[in-house]
Amino acid sequence: MVEAPPYEYGTGVIMINEDSLGAGKDVDLRRLLLIAILVPTAFVVGVILVSFVPHRAGLLTHTQEHVALAATMVAGIIPFSFFMLGVFRRIERRILRQNLELSRRTREMEALLKVGRAVEASLELDRVLPAALEAVLDATSAEAAEVWLVDKQQGAVLLRHHAGAARDAFMEVTRFGMGESYPGMVAQTGQPIMVHSLPNDPISQRPRVQAAGFQTLYAVPLRRSGSTIGVLGVAARSAQALTSQDELRLLELMAEHIATAVENAQLHEEVRTLATVAERERLAREMHDGLAQVLGYVNTKAQAVQELLKAGQVEAAVGQMEQLEAAARDTYDDVRETILALGANGRKRPLLQSLRDYVHRFEELSGLPTEMEAEGDLYQFNPSVEVQVLRIVQEALANVRKHAQATRASVLLYCGASGCRLVVEDNGRGFDPAHVTRGPWPHLGLQSMQERAAAIGARFTLDTAPGRGTRVILDLPKVAQ
Repeated sequence: MVEAPPYEYGTGVIMINEDSLGAGKDVDLRRLLLIAILVPTAFVVGVILVSFVPHRAGLLTHTQEHVALAATMVAGIIPFSFFMLGVFRRIERRILRQNLELSRRTREMEALLKVGRAVEASLELDRVLPAALEAVLDATSAEAAEVWLVDKQQGAVLLRHHAGAARDAFMEVTRFGMGESYPGMVAQTGQPIMVHSLPNDPISQRPRVQAAGFQTLYAVPLRRSGSTIGVLGVAARSAQALTSQDELRLLELMAEHIATAVENAQLHEEVRTLATVAERERLAREMHDGLAQVLGYVNTKAQAVQELLKAGQVEAAVGQMEQLEAAARDTYDDVRETILALGANGRKRPLLQSLRDYVHRFEELSGLPTEMEAEGDLYQFNPSVEVQVLRIVQEALANVRKHAQATRASVLLYCGASGCRLVVEDNGRGFDPAHVTRGPWPHLGLQSMQERAAAIGARFTLDTAPGRGTRVILDLPKVAQ
């Protein structure tokens, strides 16, 4: 690599070292220009002054004086001109080398920036890896690139993504054991491997890649926290490809970025898994509490029906059975709405779209006219926050259906500078919050919504009174996103 000489922007100074001039010390371009002007000037003045000596002594004729003067100047200026020409040519070559080096480094920075942007753009590997591998192909002489990830449970490396030429050939084998073939060897040792003779290499174990004419393979470990989590592999059909140390260094830097993306994605997946487990436990607890109430209610009614039938009070027993039927229908609706909410949240969509779809399906299933409105610019919510918001809306609308005796309901989501406010409102009968009793409603529903709001750092407010409907209000500050 050519080491770039020091230079200062805006000063007009370029330092030229002794290798460029053959001199014993560095000089700058400004001093060199002064030398190019002053030395010839001083030489001319000196020659003219010296020429007065033979002129006064009368040693030369007038013509001889002019000829001698011209010859002396030519003899002095021409060598000096060639010397200065050589110096400036060396400067020119040095500047050209600097420009080439700067251009190379610019391409490297652009490639690394492209990979960095891909890493920052998403936590989903299926979005990050394609963009990162395209940047690898653009910045190097490789024709194909792939990422293998270590699966510790299987004790193997699995091909996660391929980009570039001969996709079918590279996808022929998508799994190697640790230490098997080059991806497995690099994953096991944590050391890069370079091969320039793939067609005759027995270690490769990828016959279709070899048959496709690929000669060169370079496999780089993806390392994070002291362990190898995957392998970046690049390949080319030319045996002279990937021979530059600068190119190999760039690939190693790109591998570091890709390793960071893989680690972030894996951590994100672990967090999502933990959140899913926690949500399942919460749902199980809520369903258990709700079903316990329903089963207790059913048991009481069944005993009442039995006693009434023994007493011959058939009409009263039928009334009790009708109440049992209504309880079973409500329980069925609750389970159906829970499944609907799970489906709405399970798909990876923006919160606003999930809310609109859920409200639409709720209106269809319940027959209760329900509107969904949104105002302001919706922030990017954390997935765990979106889950709880959907659950609160689900619980609030379920309570409207079961208890409010309303003719309409609405869901409003408003976002401002300080945060977002969610309001679920109905025009039903309302109730007195000061006289809430422990039972299926409203105690369990209120408790569930309050717990979910607290879990995401939101403020829960219940605005209701007998005869004037109910408003469930959830205020989410920006820190809760």
